[in-house]
Amino acid sequence: MDSIKKILVLVNPSSSENRGREVWAKARPRFEALFSEYEYEILETVSSEHNIVLGATTDADLIISVSGDGTVHDIAQGIMRRPREDRPVLTMLPIGSGNDFARTLGIPFEPERALEAIRNGHVVPMDVGKCNEFFYLETLSFGIDAAIAIGTYEKRKTTKSRGFVLYLKVAISAIIKELRKHHFTYSLDDGPPKEDDFIIFAIQNGPTYGGGFQVAPKALPDDGLFNICVATDTSKLYALYAMAKMAKGAHEQLAIVHTMTAQRVTVDVAEDVPVQFDGEALSGRHFEIEVLPKAIDVLAAQKSSFGGEPEVGSA
Repeated sequence: MDSIKKILVLVNPSSSENRGREVWAKARPRFEALFSEYEYEILETVSSEHNIVLGATTDADLIISVSGDGTVHDIAQGIMRRPREDRPVLTMLPIGSGNDFARTLGIPFEPERALEAIRNGHVVPMDVGKCNEFFYLETLSFGIDAAIAIGTYEKRKTTKSRGFVLYLKVAISAIIKELRKHHFTYSLDDGPPKEDDFIIFAIQNGPTYGGGFQVAPKALPDDGLFNICVATDTSKLYALYAMAKMAKGAHEQLAIVHTMTAQRVTVDVAEDVPVQFDGEALSGRHFEIEVLPKAIDVLAAQKSSFGGEPEVGSA
């Protein structure tokens, strides 16, 4: 925290089942006690575009996003528009549904404990994924898992389920109703193009998606590599079994699952395929994806390593 002088706290009132403002009001006294020596500004999110602009223009040294992963994703789009030396540090106080970015940073989910972890945390560089003209921090995936992520976002509006439980419910429904293979043409780094049919094609910077599903348990977001997980066509019953194994990162030994690493990936599809990055829908049929090594500074609970399951509080 030695390099931090000014902090922007960006609160998403829509997070935590539209209780973001209420959650922050309870946490704010602890924030003010912990960060009393810093200059700070507190703003509420207005829109995705507003978040992007703030990421691109704020004069703060540290942005604390009081939100879920979607707001962090937006802020990162703005930060990545800036020269490397001018990019503010990014972290989050997680009050969303998935909070996979907080898992990667090791930030607890209970607001006051999250603030303590941030105050005692360490600024570390992190890789960023770039897909065409967009950026992502955690996950980019194609196929049934992308359909699940997009469906989870829509389901949040009509259910009280959150996080892992919500993702699991949507996953079971999607596999039963929508499971299908898609044909991919892809290449890794300087390798030749390959073709195959997959139900999942995940290109991960971080280890989890969907509120803790460990799709790439070995992924490290500071090693300059993507961890890629693909799953070939299978029955609905076996897909449900594989999803259950994936929840705990125990799926990589399954016959239908294959893992790879790469710095650059090119993906082409002949038809529209569900695509998500950091839980947001993405469209297109040609995707050029690359790792930008240590392109952003984040404030993590660990000084030299990412990961470790954060303590899950009542947020």
